[in-house]
Amino acid sequence: MTREEIARYLDESVKRASMPPVAKHNQNQTKTKHPKRAAA
Repeated sequence: MTREEIARYLDESVKRASMPPVAKHNQNQTKTKHPKRAAA
């Protein structure tokens, strides 16, 4: 991993940490066929 990739990864994890728990849980749902259902 390059420094740029690490910085990008850290930035994303900070964004995820600042999200409400529902949005955080929804990330696992995006791999399924119905990601929008979890967000509702």
